[in-house]
This record gives sequence, structure tokens and C-alpha cells, in this order.
Amino acid sequence: MQFATGRRPGLRQEAVWQMAGPNHVGLLHANYVRQTFPRHFHDSFVVCVNEQGAHASWYKGSTVIIPERVITVVPPGEVHTGHPVAGHPWHYRAMYADVGLLATLATEVGLPAGTMPTFGTLCVSDANLAEAFVRAHQRCESEPDPLECESSVADVLMTLLRRHATAVQRHPEHPASGHAVQRAVEFIQDCYAERLTLNGLAEAAGLSRYAVLRAFRREIGIPPYSLVTQVRVEQAKKLLREGVAIATVAQRVGFADQSHLTRKFKRLLGVTPGTYARGARAS
Repeated sequence: MQFATGRRPGLRQEAVWQMAGPNHVGLLHANYVRQTFPRHFHDSFVVCVNEQGAHASWYKGSTVIIPERVITVVPPGEVHTGHPVAGHPWHYRAMYADVGLLATLATEVGLPAGTMPTFGTLCVSDANLAEAFVRAHQRCESEPDPLECESSVADVLMTLLRRHATAVQRHPEHPASGHAVQRAVEFIQDCYAERLTLNGLAEAAGLSRYAVLRAFRREIGIPPYSLVTQVRVEQAKKLLREGVAIATVAQRVGFADQSHLTRKFKRLLGVTPGTYARGARAS
């Protein structure tokens, strides 16, 4: 399956796109009513959730009804189908994850190096993970920050592997993760206005990309992209107090555009940059 590059271009019934970055993750969002897929297979892992409704799939000789908010994992090479269930529109989100990526993530969560992750069933009932999957997928539709998108997807896939892949073992913590995180934090503070990636943070920290994610959550309590956003918003506040125009502020601190700054600013502070700037001028 081929994927267009970049974010999903507007709201449509079906959309397929490739997530930015080195992860080789394709994404699909579709609202099906009568769509039927014949027997086929993929060369990647397919992880999907029915955001609303249900669909049916022939898999390993029998037909399975896949309800709303259940995680489905189809391994590479496994023949399957997809078709609607009568009376249930099929609002569907999927991630197509490269085999090499899943193998790397499996090692991060404790599977022996070189082991291909496997799953005992086609469907996984995990309501919290299904919600996290939908949120991460939605974020990839509208979020222009590649660090946030890549981290969100990696978090979901690692959680899936840790909770539901077979033969998962405890992964030892990095002995110097505290110092590594501090190096990554300093890198973020120095380079917050640049287009940051997990690769860049990993190099600064001296860890793998996914060890950085785990170390941030353990040492700081938030993922790297959240820290980047907060650093950018703090820098934006300083510039707004100096009277710099909002669009210029967005560009200087690393947001994609003014609307991106406004969305993140209001989420963190509860007011828009314009309201904040007017208040700063009045004080």
C-alpha cells in the first residue's frame, strides 16, 4: 500500500498519509458504510480501532465481529478481509507499522533482541489503550509538530507491546537515565525553536529514541513533546510582553503558525496569546 506524504489534507471520507519522520508509519482514517475488502495481506503490522461502529473480518478460517473501541492487530503476511456489519457504519482508524519498527519497540519493552512480537488473538480488549490510540491518531491528523506525533504513536505501540505481546520480559532501566534526560532537557532549552525530532533528542541524551520516551516519563512525568511545548509557550510569553506580534512570536519560538501557537497557548494557560498580550500591556 502506498501512502501520501504529510498530514491529512482536509476532512474527507477516506484519507491515507505517511507520518513524518523515520518511523515508517502509515495512517488511515475512513468512514465506511458499504466498503468490502477481499482477502489480502500487508507487509507491515496493522493496528486499528473502530472509532465508531463495527466491522467483520475473515481471519484464520473464521469470521470475527470487531466492535467499537477494540484494538485489532494483524501481523504482516496474515490474510484477512474486512466488511461492514449490517446497521453499523464503520468509522475506522489504522496504523501501518513497519516490521523493523515493531521489532525495535519490542526490544525496548523487554522482548529479547531480534524477536518478532506476536499476539495471541486478533482483537485486544483494552479500553484505555483504545482511547489512547484514537487520541494519538487524531493528533497526527492536526498536529504539525513531528516530535509530538512520533512520540504519541510510539507510546501507543509500546504500550500495546508491553501489555499484550507474548513473552514480554521486564526491560532493565538505563543506569544513567537521569543524566541522560538532563542532557536532553538542556538540548530542548537550547534548540526549542528548531524542528526537533526523537532522533535529535536521542543523540543529545545518548539513549535510543524510545528509551528517551520512557526516561522522560519516569524522570519528569511528561513526554518530550510536552516539555518542548511548555518551553515554547514560556518563551512566547516573554516576547508577547515585549510587544512582539503574535505571528512573529509563533515563528520565533518554533510553532508552525499563529493558530498552532494559539491552540497550545490556550491549552496550557487558559487564555489566548492576544488576551495575554493585552493584559501584559495594561499592567
